[in-house]
Amino acid sequence: MNSIKTTLTAFLLLSLTTLNGAFSAPKYRIDSNNSVVNFSTIKKQYVVEPAVFEGITGSISSSGKAEINIDLSSVNTNIAIRDQRLKALFFKVVKFPQASIKATIDMKKIKSIRYYKRMEIPAILEFYGVSKEIKLEVLVAKVYKKKLLITSMKPIIIDANDYGIPAKNLIALSKTVGGLSLSDKVAVNFVLSFAHNK
Repeated sequence: MNSIKTTLTAFLLLSLTTLNGAFSAPKYRIDSNNSVVNFSTIKKQYVVEPAVFEGITGSISSSGKAEINIDLSSVNTNIAIRDQRLKALFFKVVKFPQASIKATIDMKKIKSIRYYKRMEIPAILEFYGVSKEIKLEVLVAKVYKKKLLITSMKPIIIDANDYGIPAKNLIALSKTVGGLSLSDKVAVNFVLSFAHNK
């Protein structure tokens, strides 16, 4: 009798684990090697300095729940000392290691795409410990039926003041470039490649 109970218990646990995995497994995962978030800083009102975040992870569930995580320590300006200063003086990556975007995508619209489709997706950006509503204007393209390519059609304007980033952070960064004026707003664009989860 005990052996039957043990067998039934084991079977139920295995079934629950399998079902949980089936429901929680994402439909698409970020292809980190082919995804990037980029932005530009502006100094002296007209000098534009581009930068990218290369550490991008995330997924989209079968119900359309999407989460994109940006590793702020992966910032790359092609100048090592500038990267270090951005991480230490502005982003404060030790305390705030990542930014994230959470959204719900209409999967019926995704399924209806033959080649590509322009979409507007409401989302929440979590950055520097603050969450703000944003709108993503994107182009969604299907690639070989197994991949999605989501690219920004319009840049996201991020204002440091909206996320409570202290002015002293920008001042400290400004001092490293001879006290030149730095804009507290940046335009952010992205290319996100998603692979179908097998």
